[in-house]
Formats: sequence, structure tokens, C-alpha cells
Amino acid sequence: MLLNRGEALGDMGMLRKPKQMKRCLIMAVTAAVFATLSFSWTAGALQGFTSKRLWIVNEPQNHSKYIDYYVGDKEKPNSALNWVDNGHTGKAVSLSGNGELLDLDYNQLQMHTMTIAGWFYWRGAAEGKDETTMYTQRFFTLSRSDDTWLTLMPHAKDEKKKDENGNTLNGVYMAFSMGKGNNRVFYEFWNPAPKGISYGIPLNQWHHIALTMNGQYIRLYIDGRLWFERMLILGVEEMRNNTLSIGGGRWGDPTLNGLVDDLAIYSFAMNQKQISMLNAGVDPLASNASLPQTTRRSLPQSPTTQTPGSSGSTDDNTSLLGLPAWTVYMAGGLLGAFILLSVLLNIYKPGGKGGKQD
Repeated sequence: MLLNRGEALGDMGMLRKPKQMKRCLIMAVTAAVFATLSFSWTAGALQGFTSKRLWIVNEPQNHSKYIDYYVGDKEKPNSALNWVDNGHTGKAVSLSGNGELLDLDYNQLQMHTMTIAGWFYWRGAAEGKDETTMYTQRFFTLSRSDDTWLTLMPHAKDEKKKDENGNTLNGVYMAFSMGKGNNRVFYEFWNPAPKGISYGIPLNQWHHIALTMNGQYIRLYIDGRLWFERMLILGVEEMRNNTLSIGGGRWGDPTLNGLVDDLAIYSFAMNQKQISMLNAGVDPLASNASLPQTTRRSLPQSPTTQTPGSSGSTDDNTSLLGLPAWTVYMAGGLLGAFILLSVLLNIYKPGGKGGKQD
């Protein structure tokens, strides 16, 4: 058998060209990299997290090194934080509403799969400020830029914002924005309130607030109860490198006047039962954790609109790329099989093709 120039004889007498061999090698390396990344995304622990949890506010001795304390535009040492004894459990951080906020500047913080949960004791307008300023305070804002953010307010008030029945915004308010111009995605979450009814967080009481995102749904829980829910498909790349601002946002509004305690970020989206455990004072990450038979009451005033059901949700805490992990693994397996098949087809060709015979 005569070989054409640029061809080599394979181990089984099949023809292989150098370009084909190079392409096969690239595909094999790609498959290996994909498999490695899939493993590392699941197995790798995030820096600063302990058992999938990163404390933001817990006790002074557990204060996160990733927290920056600001008063106005000036950063202050964390030692200047005002820790008070009357926390929900132990000590709590007191924010005066005079420009104080906490920034979690953590470059691995991703918005697509996470839980933010903790206790808030809201005191309303700061001392010496107009009462209306309480309606622009924020529990927290999660943001990457002025174009990508999520914010939660304990009580917003806007008589111009109405539903088809004339009910107005007068209560808990949450908004999500991503993109700009015609490509902007913007969602608002609020319960239309009839005249004289408020759905805001009551003042001078401890309430548990939890936000979960799993790449497919965003959910807000108040005192262990599902309050808002919406399907929200999020990718990975555009949700990276976020900053969490406790007590403020990006817009220069009055900062929060209240206490914050046992606030943490979790690297997975908790389900309803786990959120209820947190509200009941049970650590869902503890071994053999279970929900007590009696739990705290929710807010005294329930919304008139029915809270959306949890159909389509998943309690699977393991996800990759904003999707259940098994779907990513299956896609990876199919991709690997396709690459392997391509390699074999490029290597093992009938001997009568591509070469000359004598």
C-alpha cells in the first residue's frame, strides 16, 4: 500500500492525517477540561464558607473578614461597628439610619444559586429625620452594577403605583433589574393594598427574612412563609462578582435604621422546610435537624393577593449552571460520548479511502 504525502499509518493499518490527529487531540483535551470543571464546580468549597454558609452578622468573634463598614462614603474599621446586647440571639449589629451600611465585597458571590437569610428589627425613620424617609429604606441590595441589581425594602409606599382595582403599593417591595434599554429585564414584587391596609414589616419587632435563588425561581420568605415567587431564569456569567449591601443600595437613599442578627449567605437555594427551620431557630445544616411542631406566627397582616404556589420548584440543593446537577452531568456525558465518537470516526477509517493502493 502506498501512502499519500502527509499521511501516517495507524496501529491497525488505518490512515490518520496529522491535521486529523491534532483535531482529535484538541477534542480530547476539551472533554477532559469539561469533566474537570464539572467536578470542581461541585466539589470545590467556596473560600470563606463553612458548611456552605458565610456569616455576615452573627457575633463579634465570628465577624466576616469580607465585610466592609461604611458611614456615608467613608470606610470605617469594623471595630467601630455598634454591637448591642438585645439581638435576636446574643448580640446584634445596630444601624442608626444615618448613612451606615455593611458591604459584603466577595468576588465569588453569585446571584444565580444562593440563599440570603437573617433577622431584622426595623425601627422606621431615623432619629431627627422625616417620617417619610422610612419608605425608602432597604434591608439589602445585591448588585453587580447600576444595570444588574436586586433590592428589598421593608415598607415602600407609592400611591401612583396601582393595580387594576385601584389598590396601591403600601408594603414590602422587591425589584430585580438586569440589562439596559430594550434589553432590560425588570420585575417588581409587591402586594396591592386596599386603602387603609399596610403590608409592610411592622416596626420594633424581630422578623426573619430569607431570599432564595436557584437559577430558575426567585423566592422571598417572611417569617418562614413564602411571600413572593417568580420564575426567573438566570445564567452564570452575568451573575458573577456581586456586592451585597446590608442596609442600603446604590442610589443614595436613607439607610436602614434597625438591628441585624444571624444574617448569612448560603451557597445553595434552601427549600421551604429549611427556611421554616431557620425561622424556628433550628440550624438546617446541623445533623438530624428537624422542624419543631410549633413555629412562630407570621406577619399579623397577610396580603390580599394569593401567594403563588411552589409548583415547578425543586428541593434539590445541588445545582450547576443554575440547573439541577443531574441535567448538567447528563449533558456532559452526552457531550463526552459525542466527542469520543468523533475521535473514533476520525482515527479508524476504511483502508481503501484517502490512500493509493498498488
